[in-house]
Amino acid sequence: MRDFPVRILMERLEELVLSQQKFMGLVLSEREIRLPFGTALEMLYGHIEMLELSWEIINALEDILDDYTREHALELVAESLSWINFMLPYIEVFSPIFVEHLLIEGESISSRLKATASLMESLGKDLEVFSFEEIAKTIETILKAIRYQLYMAKRSYDAMA
Repeated sequence: MRDFPVRILMERLEELVLSQQKFMGLVLSEREIRLPFGTALEMLYGHIEMLELSWEIINALEDILDDYTREHALELVAESLSWINFMLPYIEVFSPIFVEHLLIEGESISSRLKATASLMESLGKDLEVFSFEEIAKTIETILKAIRYQLYMAKRSYDAMA
């Protein structure tokens, strides 16, 4: 029963990933791709929630003994990071944030997301505590960068209004 709270977090993360997949299916079925400003912001806040959940799940995995839960959680977090990486450039075109040019330890956010997801997929359940800490740190840094960009965009928007 120790992993019950983690399973709840995982269920919510699965819901968010599925909603991103459904949305992208709708977008790709349109002839002309247009994303209203409000929808772009909602999606960015959805990405923030995905990153927060991913961070919480990774931090909780050290205490999870069940291999299946641990492996499923790692796959789910890697999938969510991959979706965020896939969607950010698309959302960025229609939103007031500029994530593409932000660097984290000399790498773009996209490169960090891709590298982190690849690490998780390649190592699977064999990740060690050090890796969990590195992954959590990377997710937290990306989360802070996107939050800051949204904060600055909101301030700019409020100043213009």
